[in-house]
Amino acid sequence: MQKSNQKASLREQILHQNIWKLMFKMATPGILGMLVVSINNFVDALFVGQLIGQNALAAISLVLPITMIPAALSAMIGVGSASVLSRAIGSQDTETQQKVFSNLLGMSLLFSAILTVLGYIYASPLIAFMGGKGEVLMYGTAYLEIFMLGSFFRIFAIATNMLIRAEGKVNIAMKYAAISMVINMVLDPLFITGFGWGIEGASLATVSSLGVYTVLNYWYFVKGKNSFPVDLKKVTLDRSILPKVLGVGVAAMMMQLMFLVQQTFVFKSIAHYGNDNDIAFMGACYRVLMLAIVPVFGLVQAMQPIVGINYGAKDFQRVKQTVKVFITGGMVLLTAIWLPVQLFPTTILHWLLPDMRFTVTDINNFRVAMIMMPAIPLVFIVGNFLQSIGNGLLSGIITVARQVVFFIPTVLILPTYVGISGVYLSAPLVDVVVISLVLVLLSLEFKKLDRKEVQYQSQILTHPASATSPQPILG
Repeated sequence: MQKSNQKASLREQILHQNIWKLMFKMATPGILGMLVVSINNFVDALFVGQLIGQNALAAISLVLPITMIPAALSAMIGVGSASVLSRAIGSQDTETQQKVFSNLLGMSLLFSAILTVLGYIYASPLIAFMGGKGEVLMYGTAYLEIFMLGSFFRIFAIATNMLIRAEGKVNIAMKYAAISMVINMVLDPLFITGFGWGIEGASLATVSSLGVYTVLNYWYFVKGKNSFPVDLKKVTLDRSILPKVLGVGVAAMMMQLMFLVQQTFVFKSIAHYGNDNDIAFMGACYRVLMLAIVPVFGLVQAMQPIVGINYGAKDFQRVKQTVKVFITGGMVLLTAIWLPVQLFPTTILHWLLPDMRFTVTDINNFRVAMIMMPAIPLVFIVGNFLQSIGNGLLSGIITVARQVVFFIPTVLILPTYVGISGVYLSAPLVDVVVISLVLVLLSLEFKKLDRKEVQYQSQILTHPASATSPQPILG
């Protein structure tokens, strides 16, 4: 009875509490948790650069885009499952809720098995393809081989954590993520220098922390802390919900894979027009950017259950209000972070590259790469909004347009005229175009929600009972 009351209370809060209050309550643990995750990535690079050397940092910079493959698979499974689950909670469709976990486990096992085998076999060719040579190739291969052996931990841990967030328990989800990342930060220096394992130790520390992350998330369900029904003994690919999971999840996967494509072209361009120092500098720039935009990911994770549950409950006006509130909050917060990044670039970059002497061109390139940071929340929040309401197709179109249609031609053409600086200039130029496109699509989607609201209100007037009875979301 207590569990049922907690479930109802959480659902009612998401359906009725002031959205600004909800955002602060749910986004705060989300941002803190994602901050720990991003600090972990930053510290990973810090330990590798400081304890092993600049070539090792260049190597893991080349590995970073490839790690987007397991990240993409976990996003496909986790985001798709979370979208289906939150809408099912909103519509009180318990039959769908019960199928989600077993289907997620089946998908995780299948895709991680394939990825583990292929990733381990082709680790060296992948690093070489990214531009790795000599010692950089050796370091990158050693790191990637171990990382790929832990593919199941990466996929299952992140996907199940998304389920916990989808029911509105962002604080618990982020606590588990933070514990895992703190363990990684502790193990990094121990494995790298304490045990003398070098670059292999850095990768093993990451895999070990993901193993802990997996155990924490699974134990959450074993102890029955979840507010939706699960069958822990069942592993399946459920045909009744699989298409809906993939319909949303593929768009989320594409976002990650397109990042891989973008990074591939970026680093190949850097390798072509520059040297290993330039690769290391670009890697440092990306890690600073990813750390700086942490609040966006925390906001997105907090917004997903609010949008999904309210959409499932057919409160379309509240869905629109939620999106507007989160866009506003995200842009204000990221502007506050953007200012010191622009004012003190040398200090920040020296954290990762203490021995490198930066030129005026380097600093200008860094500032250009960060110039559109305050507008980034708009793109990510709108994409998550579309995924949360089940519109994976439109979300996928935005992603492909941004990375393939606009970015790749720009990053290939611009450096031929201005050299390496063209690589840094490509992203902000493309973002200006994409943000304009996103604003148009958001306006059109809001008009669709208005039409749904009119239809639903009409349905209530003609069939009042249908407004309170649970409705399946998969029809």
